Amino acid sequence: MKRVLSGLVLIPVVLGIVQYGSPLLFLTLVTAAVLTGWYEYVRLVRHIGIHINPIVGGAMCLLLVFCFYRNDFYLVWLAGCLMSLFIAWYASGADLEDSLNQVAYSFLGVVYVSGLMSYFIHLRGMEHGNFVLYFLFMVVWSGDIAAYYVGKNIGKTPLAPKISPGKTIEGSVAGLAGSMAGGVAAKYLFFETLPLNHGLIMALLCGTMGQIGDLAESLFKRRAGVKDSGSLIPGHGGVLDRLDSLMFAGPVFYIYHRLFF
Repeated sequence: MKRVLSGLVLIPVVLGIVQYGSPLLFLTLVTAAVLTGWYEYVRLVRHIGIHINPIVGGAMCLLLVFCFYRNDFYLVWLAGCLMSLFIAWYASGADLEDSLNQVAYSFLGVVYVSGLMSYFIHLRGMEHGNFVLYFLFMVVWSGDIAAYYVGKNIGKTPLAPKISPGKTIEGSVAGLAGSMAGGVAAKYLFFETLPLNHGLIMALLCGTMGQIGDLAESLFKRRAGVKDSGSLIPGHGGVLDRLDSLMFAGPVFYIYHRLFF
C-alpha cells in the first residue's frame, strides 16, 4: 500500500513537470534528485568504511549539473573536480592508506550520480523531449514489471547470485521482452515520429542497460550491507533505488540518438 500511495503522489508530479514545467523547473527537479542521490551514495560508502567529503563532492555534483545545463565546460570541470577531491583529502588529514579510496570513491560517486542523472537535462531539451522521457519511462517500467512477476513466479536460474540473489535469468529475459513491448506501445501511443526499427533497438538497448544499472546499484548496497539506498520514498526506498535503471538507460538513448539520427 505504501508503494501504491507513493506512486500515486510522485508519478503525476514528475510527469506534470516533464510535460508542462519550464526548463528551469525541470533543472530544479534534476538538481534535487542529484543532491538526494549524492547523500544516499555518501551513506552507502560510509557503510563500506570509506568516509568521503560530502560538501566538496556535493559541490562537484552541482557544477556538473551546471555543465550539462550549459552543455559546456566539461573539461574544466574534470580538472577542477579531480584537484578539488585531492585537496579535500589532504585537508582532512586522513591516513595515507585511505587516500586513493577516498578520492576514487568520491569521483565515482559524482560521475555515477550527477553525471548519469544530468543526461535527463539533454534528453528533455531534445525535440519532442517530453516524449523521449515518456518512452524511457515506459521501456524501463514495463521491463521492471515483467521481470518482477516472471522472476517471482517461474524464475529458477540465478542471474547474479553474489550481487542480487532474487534476480533470475527468466526474469531478465521477460524484462527485455517487457521493455520492447513498452517501446512499441510508446511509439504507437504518442511517439509516432520515432521509426519502429529504431524504437525496437533503443528499447532493447535501454532495457538491457536498465537491468545493468539495477545490478550496479545492487552491488553498492550488497557491499554496504544495506537493503535500500535510503528511505525517502515510503515503500520504495531511496532515490537511487527508483532511478538506478533510468540512470543507465537515459545516456544510452542519448548516445544512440546522436549517432544514428
